[in-house]
Amino acid sequence: MKLPFIPDDAPFTGDQKSWLAGFLAGMQSAKAMVGSQAGALLKSGGAASAPLLNIFYGTQTGNAEALAMDAANVARGQGFEPVVQGLDDVSIEEFSAMKRVIIAIATYGEGEMPDNTQLFWEALSASNMPQLPAMQFGILALGDTGYDEFCQAGKLLDVRLEQLGAKRLVERIDCDVDYEDMAEEWITRVIPLANDGSAVAPKADVIPAVVKSIWNRKNPFPSSITANRLLSGESSAKEIRHYEFDLADSGLSYEAGDALNVMPINNGALVSALLQRLVIAPGTVPEGETKTIDELLTYHYEISTPSREFLAAIERQAADDVFSNVMSNGDKEALADYLWSKDTLDLLNLNPSVMLSLEEFLVLLKPLQHRAYSISSSPKQHPGSVHLTVASVRWQAEGREHQGVCSTFLADRVIEGGKVGIFVSPNKAFRIPNNDDAPMIMVGPGTGIAPFRAFLEERQVRNAKGRSWLFFGDQTRTADFIYEEQLLEMQDSGLLTRLDLAFSRDQNEKIYVQTKMHEQGASIYEWLEQGSYFYVCGDATRMAKDVDQALCDLIAEHGDLTADKAGEYVNNLKREKRYLRDVY
Repeated sequence: MKLPFIPDDAPFTGDQKSWLAGFLAGMQSAKAMVGSQAGALLKSGGAASAPLLNIFYGTQTGNAEALAMDAANVARGQGFEPVVQGLDDVSIEEFSAMKRVIIAIATYGEGEMPDNTQLFWEALSASNMPQLPAMQFGILALGDTGYDEFCQAGKLLDVRLEQLGAKRLVERIDCDVDYEDMAEEWITRVIPLANDGSAVAPKADVIPAVVKSIWNRKNPFPSSITANRLLSGESSAKEIRHYEFDLADSGLSYEAGDALNVMPINNGALVSALLQRLVIAPGTVPEGETKTIDELLTYHYEISTPSREFLAAIERQAADDVFSNVMSNGDKEALADYLWSKDTLDLLNLNPSVMLSLEEFLVLLKPLQHRAYSISSSPKQHPGSVHLTVASVRWQAEGREHQGVCSTFLADRVIEGGKVGIFVSPNKAFRIPNNDDAPMIMVGPGTGIAPFRAFLEERQVRNAKGRSWLFFGDQTRTADFIYEEQLLEMQDSGLLTRLDLAFSRDQNEKIYVQTKMHEQGASIYEWLEQGSYFYVCGDATRMAKDVDQALCDLIAEHGDLTADKAGEYVNNLKREKRYLRDVY
């Protein structure tokens, strides 16, 4: 089916055009899904060669998507025809007709649905959602026990599907940050349970090969840092650095929009301070271990950010009224504020009487995790290299200097040419338009500019003709306008059509990117009406929420829409995958 073209001057109101565009996007999604499922029928001249297994993912950074792909590979080996989709690619009508469903979903922020799941969840939880008595399902939930709402997105989906009459293939699994082994075991257990006898495992030599990178969290690629350059000025309150990593002959590949994961090494000074505080002799080998405590704390455990279990253990011993109060009153914001500048050592120091044995201490620590950063380079412009833009985190508290685990590892403790463990996380939900003529608006203050530098470099190499508009800001222009020379060159060349800058402290009244958005509201709405993509990267807690509100407000104002209609307009942008976020 060929879909009709809607010219910009079509006689529709903005609201009608938005609805029609959303309808056509839904038709395209249905067409793509039917096509992918029809592939199972074509292999045997019209008779299905394998039963369908629908595998969905809800993801913010790509981990759940990778697990969905792993599940698809196992399913093929078990005789299924897997169909893998994001939860933003399926309509409720299509979903309601499915028989076998597996969902891998990550929880984002404080118990929130990831961006590509929110609209699906709203439809699934609606009062008019039909019952699903014929559906069998399994939920693989990803989360972080450091947050109160651990795996909340997966828990909500699991309960809602049960309420709708769907039957579990197996109990939901809730995976912490060290999820790989648990997820693999769950996948291999649940796939056979979906077989009602119609799936016949193919011979090993006809199972499609799925090529995966050998480099991952457990086996990162040892890359050399070839550049470590300070971007912010001397008078800046921040320390933002540009890093370049050599990919050599690793076989690692990435696309603009992906994330680079860095495996940090803990600060030796903090390791020594913790051992001294707990009266543990350096070189001690804990019971059941083969490595010394120094090695374990340096390379294997999180020693800066305290776990929930560690907090509870310290609270029981510390007899600190303030700490006990924020721990017990259920106020998440108050607890976050209290912990904001404190690390593990600070909490041990709440009371000199607090003491943990070596074994007790290790049990309360979580495994040391990689840190994910938005890639700030295009592989087409920088073959064999990948770039990051990172703010070094440093602060003074409790009479000593504190440092970010990974940012200062890169800034201070890796010499140029030194090796750092890295691996790539694809983020297919955050890509530049396939259509090089499509306009795009990018909002990325501070280090949020990282993926947009990559987007612009990508368009530069592709000689794309589509218009590009960047909103960038920070504290002062003289000290915080990172990549200034490159961005101004892009503007002069016409690659960057518009550049709006918001430096909050260069005038009495603070100006932010959302301020500039309001000022340019009419033009932003015009670009959106002409098919522009809208991207946001940066702080999820404040900036991204403020930008989202500004977007809704300007659409309501310049589209002459009610707040509800403006919200639906924004939801249509999401359905069409023209409103995309990389927030953290």
